[in-house]
Amino acid sequence: MKYFRLLSLAACFALLGGAAHAQILQNHAKSHVIFVNTGGEKLDSAATEQVIAAYYNTIERGFQQSGLPRFIISGKDQKMILGIGGNVSLRASYDFGGIADNLDFITADIPVPNTERYNQQFQLDPSTSGLFFKAIAHAGKLGPIVGYISANFRGYQTTGFSLRDAYITVAGFTVGRRFTTFCDLTAVPTTVDFEGPNGYTTLFNTMIRYTHTFNAHWQIAVAAEMPDASITTSAATGTTTQRMPDFPVYAQYSWNKGMSHVRASALFRDLDYYNERLDSRESQFGYGVQVSGEWQLGRKWTAYWQGIYGKGVAGYIQDIAGTGLDLVPVTGDPGKLQAVEAGSWIGGLQYVFNKKWTATAAYSGVKVAAPKDYYQADLYNLAHYVSTNVFYNITDSFQAGLSYMYGSRKNLDGQLGHANRIQALVQYNF
Repeated sequence: MKYFRLLSLAACFALLGGAAHAQILQNHAKSHVIFVNTGGEKLDSAATEQVIAAYYNTIERGFQQSGLPRFIISGKDQKMILGIGGNVSLRASYDFGGIADNLDFITADIPVPNTERYNQQFQLDPSTSGLFFKAIAHAGKLGPIVGYISANFRGYQTTGFSLRDAYITVAGFTVGRRFTTFCDLTAVPTTVDFEGPNGYTTLFNTMIRYTHTFNAHWQIAVAAEMPDASITTSAATGTTTQRMPDFPVYAQYSWNKGMSHVRASALFRDLDYYNERLDSRESQFGYGVQVSGEWQLGRKWTAYWQGIYGKGVAGYIQDIAGTGLDLVPVTGDPGKLQAVEAGSWIGGLQYVFNKKWTATAAYSGVKVAAPKDYYQADLYNLAHYVSTNVFYNITDSFQAGLSYMYGSRKNLDGQLGHANRIQALVQYNF
């Protein structure tokens, strides 16, 4: 057990030291451990290191994950650990040569075609500042029970408190709200833009998930997740409640001590709608497949990739989520809806110059293949996203970033809109 804890602590300090796979926008300083119920006994540094190592073992790497908090509270026996952390962030952005009409650089929100009226834009955004709380309890043979809650201020009018995560994990099971199982959290580089590449699966779902790790290389997961169909209806169709959960699954192979992996994922959906003409509930089958991964190329370079294809999976691709492109009407057949074919792709690189400086770049695209019997001139057809980023660690818990982004959106009639954004970020983590 002592040897295991030392290994965990070594891995933890490698993360804090700025290794090639360290998350950029999080706390890199050693946590402060506050012991309670010690009976006046003064605990040595070894006890502090054991608490930090126990917390580190519950951390998930990847997109927008919280990492180590600055403050951890623990009892003398370490049977209960509470981590409290968060960040204060501010993004300043300037759009030119066209705008992405959103706080985030969302290519679906680029006006098509470009107009002089909406050609430039300046914005300030503190709403991604947030808090997180993690409680870890030892449960004997079951292993640790982890309860986690995080929230930011992306709620009502981008100032209200907004729940992001709220889940419990124990013995491989997860219940609650967190990133969908169809999302590969470590398959994209960090960007200054909060939402990241347009083809990414940045979706929070409420779920029941089971994850099983066979050894140092193989892991599988299966989940039942809360369905949310995004449907375009007609005069003869309408929305209804969903009867079946979405079922995402994946199998992952890792190597290089877990710093490189490839994952194959699948998603199965039953999308319900209402046929007003026949006064009946009907459904369409939706599915998606994904290949994704990361590859550590020495200590400096990391490569990322992802590709998705499916029908009725638009709700899982961030650029077109909520745009009604899971199902659309069948022209000439009133009362019928059909699943829309869509896909996305991402390629990215990260280069770590040293403990202070890191650069990333990402290219992403989203394609919607409209059915031949459904034509809308302004229907989303193809979008591209390019992002280059540089980050500087002012201190171990205070970072700054600068980014240039280019995006374009083409509609089904061939009309094109594009946008450019320069964005700066300062973030203090605690």
